Amino acid sequence: MKRFLPILIVLVCVFTFVQSGAQSLAVTGVVKDEQGNPLPGVSIQVKGTTRGTVTDGNGSFAIENLNAESRLVFSFIGFLSQEILVGNQTTLTVTLAEDVETLEEVVVVGYGTVKKSDLTGSVSSVKGNDLIKIPANNPVQALQGKVAGVQVSSISGAPGAGVSVRVRGTGTFNNAAPIFVVDGVILDDISFLNASDIQSMEVLKDASSTAIYGSRGANGVILVTTKKGKSGNEAPVINVSADFSVQRLAKKIDLLNGKQFATIYNEISPGRFNNVDAVPNTDWQDLIFRDAPMQNMQISATGGSAKSQYFVSFGYFNQEGIIPKSGYERISIRFNNTYHLSDKIRLGNNITFAPERIQNAPNVVFSVYRAQPTSVPFYLTGPLAGQYGAVPNVGNPLADIEYNNSTFKRFRTVSNVFGEWDIIKGLTVKSSFSVDLNFGRSRNFSPAYTIFNDDGTATPQQNVFSDVSKGSTDNAQWLLENTINYNKEIGKNRFGVLAGYTMQSTSNETIRLSGENLQRDNSDFWYIRPSYVYDESNGINRIGSIENSVDANNFYNMISYLFRGNYTYDDKYLLTLTYRIDGTSTFPEANRYASFPSVAVGWNVINESFMAPISFLSDLKLRASYGSVGNQRIAYLDQFSVVDSELNPVFGPDESLNPGSSFGKPGNVNLKWETTYQTDFGIEASLFDNRFRAEIDYYNKETRDILVPLSIPGHLGAGQGVKVTYNAGTLYNRGVEFDFSWTQEFKDLKIKAGVLGATVKNRVKSVNGGIGVDSTLAGPFYNNNPVTLTRAGLPVGAFFGYKTNGVFQSQAELDAYPHSAQAGVGDLRFVDINNDGVINAADRTYLGSPIPTFTYGFNLEITYKNFELGLDFQGQYGNKIFNAKEVVRPDPYNFEARAFDRWTPDNPSNTVPRSSFGGYNYTPSDYFIQDGSFFRLRNASIAYNVPSVIASKLRIKSARVVLRGTNIFTASRFTGYSPEIGSANVLESNIDTGIYPITSIYTLGLNATF
Repeated sequence: MKRFLPILIVLVCVFTFVQSGAQSLAVTGVVKDEQGNPLPGVSIQVKGTTRGTVTDGNGSFAIENLNAESRLVFSFIGFLSQEILVGNQTTLTVTLAEDVETLEEVVVVGYGTVKKSDLTGSVSSVKGNDLIKIPANNPVQALQGKVAGVQVSSISGAPGAGVSVRVRGTGTFNNAAPIFVVDGVILDDISFLNASDIQSMEVLKDASSTAIYGSRGANGVILVTTKKGKSGNEAPVINVSADFSVQRLAKKIDLLNGKQFATIYNEISPGRFNNVDAVPNTDWQDLIFRDAPMQNMQISATGGSAKSQYFVSFGYFNQEGIIPKSGYERISIRFNNTYHLSDKIRLGNNITFAPERIQNAPNVVFSVYRAQPTSVPFYLTGPLAGQYGAVPNVGNPLADIEYNNSTFKRFRTVSNVFGEWDIIKGLTVKSSFSVDLNFGRSRNFSPAYTIFNDDGTATPQQNVFSDVSKGSTDNAQWLLENTINYNKEIGKNRFGVLAGYTMQSTSNETIRLSGENLQRDNSDFWYIRPSYVYDESNGINRIGSIENSVDANNFYNMISYLFRGNYTYDDKYLLTLTYRIDGTSTFPEANRYASFPSVAVGWNVINESFMAPISFLSDLKLRASYGSVGNQRIAYLDQFSVVDSELNPVFGPDESLNPGSSFGKPGNVNLKWETTYQTDFGIEASLFDNRFRAEIDYYNKETRDILVPLSIPGHLGAGQGVKVTYNAGTLYNRGVEFDFSWTQEFKDLKIKAGVLGATVKNRVKSVNGGIGVDSTLAGPFYNNNPVTLTRAGLPVGAFFGYKTNGVFQSQAELDAYPHSAQAGVGDLRFVDINNDGVINAADRTYLGSPIPTFTYGFNLEITYKNFELGLDFQGQYGNKIFNAKEVVRPDPYNFEARAFDRWTPDNPSNTVPRSSFGGYNYTPSDYFIQDGSFFRLRNASIAYNVPSVIASKLRIKSARVVLRGTNIFTASRFTGYSPEIGSANVLESNIDTGIYPITSIYTLGLNATF
């Protein structure tokens, strides 16, 4: 034995050396398709281990620590997987073949999916990678300029603010927003979602695609599919991303400086400033607006086996506002799981938890705009040195921020659980239960304070007692859906049938109260005691602030029955039939149910034999659809007549106060569904081996029986100005949409360009339908005049006022021209529209539409080796903006710069009237109507994909670094902060009252996959 021991030791050492050499084997290579084009993003896994990598932008890869027995598995969506034994190879060239069965694009539709070639409706899809390009709290903002026919506008630039979304125009006088369906849960907003968790968004636009949602789909449907785990990835794939951004005021408003303001002030009120060259010059915009940070971080894990799949993510979003004491913070936690109990039975869940915190700054934007530049922010000398300076008429905006403390906290969970059973091949039954729970808490505190004039007297900007207010809002919605889906293929015939039954309930409750004269200002003492609500010794009575109520607009139940049938013959001829019945507690029992049918046909012309000689065409399809969808977004109380209580009359011999009630607002027992009928014709084509793709749609959408509140005749006894809801209005939207894209590859260079756009013509056909008194719906009033009117022949929310044609230059001209009694030389000259020789309300006329007639977007992506350049542009044309913040002039406020070119005897301007602090010249007119068209560089980014050779050495699969700019440049004639002005109220669109500015954002982003 001793003789063999040295030999054994030598053999062991040799074997160990050979094994160590095998383990250190490194393999590099490239992966291509059958045409020889490199394939970036191909997954390469060392079989039987958790190790792997992905190909870079050139299709190249590198992987180390292999041996001759190692097997590499190459997989990529749309291609057949391939397994290769390493052996003694150190360089590989791998060619992946297309998988014909999976290459066909699949589109998500209501309650299912469909192959793109079988789709008969108008559906646009945006992938998750495009949604994360825009740093925003709401993923809907990423749709700007990405989907033809969809207009997305920010309601405010404040952190956590909402957005306004319009699909194919404004389709009602009520809530015109689309619904969102997140993994089957029907919602009104998705601000709680982390964009990194989204796999794709599909926008359903025509009646064929939206009718499956019946009463909820009149204004469009946006389907959101979140990421799921996939079988075959038993080792978890970890993704980490982090974005760090800086926000900056994109544009300052050009206002008068101190000397200019003092000059004009002296013209209006002589002697106010003795020396205009010596007045202060405070730039309030520079003092208030600041650069602010924003960060967005996310970590996720995904994987799965044949028995279960999972996706788990944690996200953190924090945005500080460019105005101090404004901000938004959100944590998002998501669990998506699927469990296979057997080959035929599956259970799953999609659960999101999203706690949020919003800090609300006071509305100082309007104050900054109006504040006199001759006022100082702080006193520098005297007994008030260091204290806030007095700012006449508007108050010191810095003090407003200092003494304001307003927060809103919300906890929201949107979750569903589901079960599926494949009864037989092609027949699947699914049942799901969803909840949307939203619990909000608000708290506002202001200490006692006083801002003093420089002479020591108190200004109106003060708070005698410290005060605190609190509120809670709880919203709950549950949805139960049961569907059965059957798909069958017999020869050239392919069938698909869906049927279902759903139930939904929505409820809410609100509580509010406030108090004054707190014992201490410290936040630990911001609680409400009885003495804070009512304290007779200090004259405090806040009992009227106590409120416990529900939002009647979100308090209803629904039951629905749905059906859809799809038929395809020979991959050429397509038919889709949809039918849904909805019932809601919003309407009286007699009109509670309504049905919404649709039909769509399609023709895959490319599959016809006569198309074979046309080699440049890769695809050609024609489609058409017609159908109806409904809307019931009104308060459920509108159907009932209301008795007003707490009407306490004084009567009797002793003239005592007696409790009483009386008839209040009448209801309407004849209310029924508002219905939108839509026709759509579309064509889809691909040319030159799919390098060029085109999609064009014509749509005509008419909404009838619009639910609208109308004034009723006084003889009905309800009182002056009381409105009752009727099915009275009719309007239409029609237009053309197009989406073109081109993809070209030149060896290491890949270019993809796209252009999309949509026209819309919005017109009201009737408002009152012969019912009630109103034939016009008025918007907000300024200087006792409504600035928007909605009536037959005009767009919804049309701007209305006086037209001007210059400035009165002399008394002779004034005397010769019709004018109101308030007009004088140097004032605006209003046009006598009806030529009756008198200027009065009858001369007010249509001044423009807030709805753009054309919206568009451009995008360009250039990939060269490991570098990527992306440019996204968006814009709109044909709409107007009412500059309301310039109109409100009851006091001496600052002016926009154009006011310095005012009319004077020495400067006979014919465009800018003489200076005044209010009155005649501020009557709503086209002088305050501005062009709302704009062209914006929405996003510009440059990215670097770390080569796989480097990534593998760092033990990561892939890594990416991005530099990005958002809202970098906007070309617009509008003088305000941004021409993008959204509104939830369709009668008040594009009215700039001094909204929180939208910012430019500059971002550094990092992403790594392990």
